[in-house]
Amino acid sequence: MSQTKTIKRLVACFGSIQLATALSVLSYRAKEQQELNYVYEDYLVITPLFAPQGQNEEFAAFIEKMAKSIHSWKKIVYLSLEKTKSLTDKINASNVSEVAKLVRDFVGVECPEEIYLARTWNTENQLLMNVYEAAEKICYGDGIGIYFSHAAFLPQNTSPEATLSLSNLYKNFKKQIKGVLPKKKKFRKQEFDIGYFSLPYAFGEVPPMETVVLDRSVYIKTFQTLRKALDNLIDADYINKLKAAIQNYSVSVLLTSNFSEAHRMPVEKEIKAYREFLLTQGIPSNSILLIKPHPRDSKEKILQLQSELNDLYAKIILLNEEFLFYLPFEVLFMELFLKFDLTQSQTPKIFTFSSACLTLEFLFVAECIVGFGKEIVEKYFYPEHREGRIKHEVDLQSTISEVRDLVAA
Repeated sequence: MSQTKTIKRLVACFGSIQLATALSVLSYRAKEQQELNYVYEDYLVITPLFAPQGQNEEFAAFIEKMAKSIHSWKKIVYLSLEKTKSLTDKINASNVSEVAKLVRDFVGVECPEEIYLARTWNTENQLLMNVYEAAEKICYGDGIGIYFSHAAFLPQNTSPEATLSLSNLYKNFKKQIKGVLPKKKKFRKQEFDIGYFSLPYAFGEVPPMETVVLDRSVYIKTFQTLRKALDNLIDADYINKLKAAIQNYSVSVLLTSNFSEAHRMPVEKEIKAYREFLLTQGIPSNSILLIKPHPRDSKEKILQLQSELNDLYAKIILLNEEFLFYLPFEVLFMELFLKFDLTQSQTPKIFTFSSACLTLEFLFVAECIVGFGKEIVEKYFYPEHREGRIKHEVDLQSTISEVRDLVAA
């Protein structure tokens, strides 16, 4: 038998669903390499989370807790926005090589053989890719293994009449990241060597790297592991009471998104948009609504939303406890609505407004109702985001159709 070799792997992630996806890719890579007699030493960097003020630390703490519950790590660190700014400020004052030692000391690994990231184009990932330039650079995608380029996050309307509004729109965001980017370009632009995705060509994207398409079973296995570890993450009594509360009722699930926090519409209009949308869907009498916040939602907004919707449902249950707020909804969905063989024990109506619908459709064949529709978007979104939002909803619908065909094949 050949001698074992230790492979150091560095994972950077900015959310709990991204962690689950990265772990799925790590598992798949290990199977690819099983003939090589490798043993692994893994490091996790939780990168800036961009949650509302006061929520970043608890979000990072939950990701760390979740990471430890299902995987063995040599070291876990939280690279906050402030820490990123501190490091890039030092690059301005010195050079990358001097900062590299600070990063290596902070992360805890000198020369990893592999580095796993969702994207290349944000500052913290470029920092890590430059510091660990010799490592193989592996993309695991966003959400449940979806490739997004930088262009996917830009507003579509850049006409002159939108300029003033666009400037105001990003005013707060600019304040938040002021000083993060180096004043002088001292990074070398880094690209991925290979990408592992579930849906690499969603939304018309074409990954600019060698691509491996993973079967849904790879991701399902990770979520099943998370489900088994659920007692380490959440209050079991709460879940049992929640199951009892929704039995024998018509249940709807509203998966909110961080539209106002991301400055795509005002918070009061976002709340009105959800209400108006739900009224178009037909609400059965004596029905229950579960509201699962996006991890980057403001907790205050979610409380306002509950108040605005109270008259529409017999009962509204907010899934906003700290142990649920940051948990990937897919894990909670499994526990509430799926048997252990993944057949449905209860069939809720699921309303989604983001690529979260793709995970539920792809993994669990759970039909989702997606998007506000053109009329509500044009009524409530900021002008410079309307065109892009309408296109995104059309793309989501198209991608869901492709996912349904894929799963049915």
